[in-house]
Amino acid sequence: MSAAFGPLSLESPAPGLAVYQPRRGYRWGVEVYALVGFALGIGAPAPVAFPPRVLELGAGSGIVSLLLASRGCRVRGWERDAEWVALARRSLRRSPAARGRVRFSVRDVRVGGGAAADVVVTNPPWFDPGAGPSSPDPRKASARTMLHGTVDEFVAIGLAAAPRVCVVTRVERLAGLRLDNAHVARRAWLPGAGVGVVEVRRGAGQAVEEALDLPTIYAQLRYQPGTM
Repeated sequence: MSAAFGPLSLESPAPGLAVYQPRRGYRWGVEVYALVGFALGIGAPAPVAFPPRVLELGAGSGIVSLLLASRGCRVRGWERDAEWVALARRSLRRSPAARGRVRFSVRDVRVGGGAAADVVVTNPPWFDPGAGPSSPDPRKASARTMLHGTVDEFVAIGLAAAPRVCVVTRVERLAGLRLDNAHVARRAWLPGAGVGVVEVRRGAGQAVEEALDLPTIYAQLRYQPGTM
């Protein structure tokens, strides 16, 4: 039980990781594995450079940071909600596969600055305020709705910290990304979900369409679908 979140469940998203999340409210889904696998280039048609240093913007429960750390990355997870950060740190203490390679900080990503990484990863809120019903759970509402920064802002802040930003969001958000001196380098779609993941890079270039190889991503992360 957590006073901030109510009853918690303890899940194992991969061997050596144990992540707390609320039994009700915001909970992670397949997009977490898609983002991690895409950032690492698991199953990609061309080699993707391994990122020794990763910054996650909007870390939430910490699962993305913990999965990346379990693969050997050194990760900083920024999250504006101090209660999420406390929960992520609690999960880190139960996760030997990530221990010593993750630092979670209370940080509003819109402030930016003071960070340098090889890649930034983020799964920001997708919807405009007022678009659809708002959850009475303030954390679930914040995870769904762009109350504390837009997708464009998350990408721009990420590009100030790293040459590559991997972001997962709705198809319409990806189509409307406003990029300044940057381009979409890689793009893939979650099957039947209306959700995609892209890698944005500094400078000019062309986008390469990829297919997300979820079975290979699951296998390399050693996750068994249906076990959450």
